[in-house]
Amino acid sequence: MLSNIIETDIDDLAQLVGSSIRYSTDESEQTTQFLIDETIQSFSVWWENNSCGFQSKYSIEGEIVGFIIVKNFWNLSHLFVLPNYQRFGIGRALVQSAIDACKERSPEKKLKLNSSTYAADFYKCVGFRQSGPSLERPGGCIPYEYSY
Repeated sequence: MLSNIIETDIDDLAQLVGSSIRYSTDESEQTTQFLIDETIQSFSVWWENNSCGFQSKYSIEGEIVGFIIVKNFWNLSHLFVLPNYQRFGIGRALVQSAIDACKERSPEKKLKLNSSTYAADFYKCVGFRQSGPSLERPGGCIPYEYSY
């Protein structure tokens, strides 16, 4: 079930991020922890300044199993699904909810993101296209966009 993220969800989302990144990366422990910490810090800063954008969580029987955050209605900055719930359409449902919510409100008239190399195939499958060269950074950084 899709619903809005609330403040009491923050700790659960941080754990979800950690589980998802640890499962999907083959980086060193130090690099993996860096990616987790960087993501949680980015999410926390967004939450404290939650002024403009779209966010949603996906829960099953009261457990948050995925979430999405789109800053300013065009910057898809976070999409995570717990490993045991991947490949069941949850990520696709979260992305579609963001597309539906942002389509009329996006000043860019598209969604943009920087994907890790681990998630690149997923974004291609849900209709994103690579919009520039990959950048060197831990976990990879591939720019994608979805035009309305």
